[in-house]
Amino acid sequence: MWSPEKHGWRATVLATWCAGVIAHANSAGAQPAAGQLAMLPAPGGHARMRTDVATDPKTPRSSSGTPNAANDAVSIASPGGGFERDLPARRWGGLLLAQGIAVRTTKDVRANPRNTPPSRSQDTAHDAISAESPGRFERGPRPRVGGLLLAQAIGAGTATDAGVDAQQPQPSAAADAASGAAADAASGAAADAASGAIVGVSPPWFGWGLPPVRWGGSMATDIRMNNSGNNPRRLQRIESANIKGASYIWQPWFAQVSGGLGLLVSQERQSAGAGLSAEQAHSTRSNAVTGNAEATLFPVSRFPFNAYFDVSDSRASGELTSGDITSTRFGMRQSYRPLEGGDNYSASFNRSTLESQSFGRDTVNALAASMNRDAGPQSFNLSGSHTGNTRSDTGERTAFSQINGRHSYRPEPELSVESLASLSSSDFRLLSAGVPTENRSNFAQANTFATWRPEEDSPLYVTGGARMFRSAIANSATQTQSLTLGANLAATYALSRQTSLAASVSVTQLLTDAASRLVTTQTAYATRIGDPVGIFGANYTWNTGANVSNQTGLVEGMRQNLGGQFGHNLNRSLNLGENSQANFGLGQSVGASFDSVTAGSQSLGHNASASWRLSRGAATSAYVSLIGADSISSGQNQNHFQLLNFQASGQVQFSRNASVAANLTVQGVRQATPNTPRTGMTFNTSGNLSYFQQRAFDVPRLRYSALYSANESRFKSRLQGDIDAPRERVNQSFEQRLDYNIGRVALGLSMRFAQVEGRRDAMIFFRMMREFGGY
Repeated sequence: MWSPEKHGWRATVLATWCAGVIAHANSAGAQPAAGQLAMLPAPGGHARMRTDVATDPKTPRSSSGTPNAANDAVSIASPGGGFERDLPARRWGGLLLAQGIAVRTTKDVRANPRNTPPSRSQDTAHDAISAESPGRFERGPRPRVGGLLLAQAIGAGTATDAGVDAQQPQPSAAADAASGAAADAASGAAADAASGAIVGVSPPWFGWGLPPVRWGGSMATDIRMNNSGNNPRRLQRIESANIKGASYIWQPWFAQVSGGLGLLVSQERQSAGAGLSAEQAHSTRSNAVTGNAEATLFPVSRFPFNAYFDVSDSRASGELTSGDITSTRFGMRQSYRPLEGGDNYSASFNRSTLESQSFGRDTVNALAASMNRDAGPQSFNLSGSHTGNTRSDTGERTAFSQINGRHSYRPEPELSVESLASLSSSDFRLLSAGVPTENRSNFAQANTFATWRPEEDSPLYVTGGARMFRSAIANSATQTQSLTLGANLAATYALSRQTSLAASVSVTQLLTDAASRLVTTQTAYATRIGDPVGIFGANYTWNTGANVSNQTGLVEGMRQNLGGQFGHNLNRSLNLGENSQANFGLGQSVGASFDSVTAGSQSLGHNASASWRLSRGAATSAYVSLIGADSISSGQNQNHFQLLNFQASGQVQFSRNASVAANLTVQGVRQATPNTPRTGMTFNTSGNLSYFQQRAFDVPRLRYSALYSANESRFKSRLQGDIDAPRERVNQSFEQRLDYNIGRVALGLSMRFAQVEGRRDAMIFFRMMREFGGY
């Protein structure tokens, strides 16, 4: 009785021995006996392996899909004309056959305990080489180079045998037991290579292969002229080349890898005179190596891992930068999601270092982790981070740490509870007018807010909450601490669609280093909103309200306040054409309050607005608005405040090749108090405006673009731990570009005028780049 446990090892040994005899016989040049395998030259210089014709001279045999498939499987063409011309190649072929036969024989024996031959294609050798072209591995797994090499060898032997088999008879399957076992094993190995069962084996005994590589690169020449502030003018010529590629390890779902390598050579001349043609102060030459690497393990699994490393140089980026900055970044991220449930876990670390001769080294480290968990009507989110920034030139440093937690509970639509908690700390050492100052602070807070409505359409709406806040602030001179505990409850009742009543009560405990007070507040108020009224095509609305409050526990003792306000608005909409609409609005409000501790105060406010909206599909949509406001308060809180705000956003397609896009905000503020007299309006601009022409001067493939950007309100976010923030803050810039492509050659000319950190900067930049590959 045949069984894999008893006889599987015998077939393996027998197959391995047959392959060894083949390699030895060919290497020694001996003539095979009847029933032995021999190497015979095939047409075209290919070596062929077949049984001795004397075994069965009358029975023709096919070289594909027959018991004689072992002979075809080892008909591997060697460079230069066959195995008989290269002794190491013949021994290598015997070892390949031995491995393949041994592995396949054991596999078939275990999979077929009754010795039933597996079903295979009649042309497996040719199917094996029908593989997808390189560069398309992202569409799914396919046979690798190892399987492809074996399939090509088998296919070559099969094609060679076809012509010979048609002219002369082939030996029958009545060979000895060793030849039959080897033939069946080799045929199975060929079938496995075609079906992908041994995908990625190159060579088979390593168990690894060479997957397809998607690669590409570029070579560029840059010339830039720069004049920044009072610094000498600079002329740079930069030669750069880089190559990059992407592939995977074993299978695309197991690991995906990518990387690149670049080389930069820079020549720089600085002018000591008023122009670049003046006497040159000095000339320098520098080299730099750039590169990056990234690996993702199990990218489509529940637990993907990503790690990256990148070294870049601003001179090779193609961007208009006033300084030469080398950036080094490193990071990793691990995520996890359980098999069931809506939980998510992640942790990451990132490090960014900027280096330049102008400011030394600037390093940011950022560590973050988060967790999200959903369980029925409850959800819980927890996140934490720690960031730090150090600067070598000034000795400045910052460190931020925070932990945030959120819990949501919604057992039914009418009831919801939201709870928040956070811990944060900061440590600064900054320069102020050249003098270092240090500041440390710690904050902790927790609050809960709940809403409840008896029924879905009930006029009663109840809210309540509790809050805790603790702070500790210290610097080189003082240190303060405070603790606040509070709770509040409020209810709103809608008497009608226009009228509503509300009341609230709150209790607050204040604890400081100097005092402790318990403050209570009770407030009641009523509001009414009038129905819209049409006046000359416009809608007129009005609203009024009154409030009364009482406070206890203050330093002044008890305090009462009574106030009221009235406001009205006029709005008009006009249709200016197809999908174009304009809106205008005017508003006015007046208010007065009477306080038992302080004197009464009055306020008068005016506002006006105008907006225009255009919507003509995805290619054309625009929105422009202008808002103005003026508010005057007299009495206890005397103040005069004015605001002017302009916004523009969207994009407009003028023609097939011309378009404009905008996302710009300009805001002006002016405020005056008795202690600060009125001054001019202070404007702040942020956003960008851009114009694109795809066929400049009616020249095909010549593109023109103009871009204006402004960001005057941006805080130095790199000090706050933002690894993506640049070292220098560009306040305003205007840039024009011309780009032209000739095949895979790209030409670009740019000119920029900018204000960087308060200084003026001008630059002209030319680039010529040639791309290659298919990345």
